[in-house]
Amino acid sequence: MTKLNNLFPSALLLSAALILTGCGGGSAPGPSGSAPDGKPDTGIVGENGVKLSDIARYGETVSASEGGNLTPTGAVAGDIRRLLPQGFGAQRLGPATVPAAPAGRLSAQAIRAQALPGNAQTGKVALKILVLHAGAANFGLAPAKALLSQHGVAYDTLDATAKDLNLSTLIGPDGVGKYSGVILASNSLTTENSPGVFTSALNDAEWATLFEYEAAYKVRQLALFGFPGIAPEDYGVRAVPGAETGTSDATVTAGGKAVFSDLTANTVPVRFSYAYPSRLEAVPNVTTTPLLTDANGNLLAVSSTAADGRERLLLTMAQNEYLTHTQLLGYGMVQWLTKGVYLGEYRRYLGVDIDDWFATGDRYDAPTKTVLPNAFRLKASDALSVRDQQAAVRKDYSVARNFTYAMMYNGLGADILAPKTCSPSTGVKDPLSAVTKCLSQDFDWVNHTRDHLLMDDLSLNESFNQIFQNTLIGLFMGLKLSYKTVLTGEISGLGWKSLVEGQPKVDYGLGASNINFLNAATLSGVQYVPSNRSVASHWDASCPTCGIFHPLKPNILLVPRWPNNVFYYSSTPDEAATSYNAVYGPGGVRPYWPSALNYTEYLDKESDIGLQHVLSGAAWPHYMHQPNLNQYAPGKSVATDWVRAVLDKYSKASTLPVNTLAWDDLGAYVDRHTREEKAKAAGQLGAVWDRKTNTVAVTSRAGTLPVSLTGATSGSVYGAARILNRTVSGTVNVAVTPR
Repeated sequence: MTKLNNLFPSALLLSAALILTGCGGGSAPGPSGSAPDGKPDTGIVGENGVKLSDIARYGETVSASEGGNLTPTGAVAGDIRRLLPQGFGAQRLGPATVPAAPAGRLSAQAIRAQALPGNAQTGKVALKILVLHAGAANFGLAPAKALLSQHGVAYDTLDATAKDLNLSTLIGPDGVGKYSGVILASNSLTTENSPGVFTSALNDAEWATLFEYEAAYKVRQLALFGFPGIAPEDYGVRAVPGAETGTSDATVTAGGKAVFSDLTANTVPVRFSYAYPSRLEAVPNVTTTPLLTDANGNLLAVSSTAADGRERLLLTMAQNEYLTHTQLLGYGMVQWLTKGVYLGEYRRYLGVDIDDWFATGDRYDAPTKTVLPNAFRLKASDALSVRDQQAAVRKDYSVARNFTYAMMYNGLGADILAPKTCSPSTGVKDPLSAVTKCLSQDFDWVNHTRDHLLMDDLSLNESFNQIFQNTLIGLFMGLKLSYKTVLTGEISGLGWKSLVEGQPKVDYGLGASNINFLNAATLSGVQYVPSNRSVASHWDASCPTCGIFHPLKPNILLVPRWPNNVFYYSSTPDEAATSYNAVYGPGGVRPYWPSALNYTEYLDKESDIGLQHVLSGAAWPHYMHQPNLNQYAPGKSVATDWVRAVLDKYSKASTLPVNTLAWDDLGAYVDRHTREEKAKAAGQLGAVWDRKTNTVAVTSRAGTLPVSLTGATSGSVYGAARILNRTVSGTVNVAVTPR
């Protein structure tokens, strides 16, 4: 048995005792463990050494009702197209014209003839990527930045329309190459000066400089999109006349498996993306390998070795960070570009939180299209079915072997003296509590506060009671707790609130958080607090995979959660689809779709968004609510239907494992990841790869810092990569194995 004083330090328990002094014992169900007077024996000791006398209140009805709110905050129509900032017109390219270098500058011919700096160390490059683009509106810039950020890869951007490119751009004063790879937003970096006339933003001398660097330092070049022509260089492909399209399906070739090693044999859907299907063209001293083909055998991606030995990869369809094909191809593209060696890591995650366990919640009445307050509470049979549904997900999807629901519980609604059994008799007062004890090790259990109160204005004592009392209840019942995490009711206490009851919440910023709640959380041993990814102040737009150290209490880390359109009051397919249509269908409060969706169509749209979240590499869980676990048919619930819809799409496309982390493990990972990413952004953490010795010198300029190195010879294996996670102080040399 794990003792309470092993979970919490003695100083914390003393603080708890002082704060709880004067708290009266509340109501408690009686028959099990009763004293002679019929009241529970307060000397009863539950699991983890917690005494019944430590717990003030339990066994009461607790409400998680949102008062009949039809449109949950943060919900958006489940259509990927709404995220696209540009249409097909912005994606069109054409044959490029490359201007000559201006008068008074070195010509391209002179550049090719010039020697590298005398101190050039062509075997050494910094682990950083250069992204070249033709202006802020260049459609390839955003996906380049997004893909690199998702992998934790440091990068610089250079606007070729505003800044010259020369050798000092590419080589440091010490002769070390500044970049280990180059991304071109488009293969010729063109701007359309007049309709159909495309001019490169780099002149011929600048292209010659770039190519000289790539050849000398053996740096790969990735063109995220390109017109298959001959300028500024020839990849050995030509566009098929009249084959331009916005819809295609890409198949990985035998040669493509070396790049896109995680993709299955199924086609990758390319939608809402302009493409130039192409054919091979024989070019002297150029070797071209097809990587992706369409249904007609035309090329959508190739790798190509130039006459000077440079390695290039060209995609002939446009990219967008919100499109499935970009995200599916992104892992392979980054691995290829970096030769599998970079400072950072990329993994995929699927977590689902179920809020309000033990509480009553609202339910949507499909016939009347109204929300019925406090009309649903989980049954014991629902809980047992969820365990079996979770096991079936693990069995059916090899990519999700550790998928685990996180149950966010409100302990006031629990009968903590219920027997521990998966087959409660009719005499058990609260079968859900009895079955919960039986399932104590099957899920990740997370503190959701005792009474589900809003934490915006509570005092220190009130806040502490809500958090610490709920922890004690969970420990008493033997739940496998992520005890360093607390989720507040309606994600309150963090500056996102309504000043007038019944009015929509407003984001007042984290500075408007309840400091009493933050202090109480700290006193309770809490380090991680879930936030809302749809609220601007609750996530870091500058680092989408990072958490936020709370500005008022930096020892508290905010970890965002994804909202979705599995509405909190949906307990059946009819309720889910009908309520969705009441919001987004014709005549809805936020009409979007031209016709109402059935349940299958609804799951298809929502799982598209869920798939995007998984592919983003952000570890954020999705949050749902206890009515979504209603067993509406044997072995089925709306929540698990959504999980399976996401995994159906994912597993048909990729073999990379999808991870689920318990909340305390998630918090620790996000803490480490955030510190590392912020250090890299501040220039406090960097690395240089010596390709002659295949070692990477990782340097911290700010004391001891966490670091992740993909491509190391030691560490954990994920997909095609081995990832080393460690700390660094000063400079440490690490052996690597490039791809």
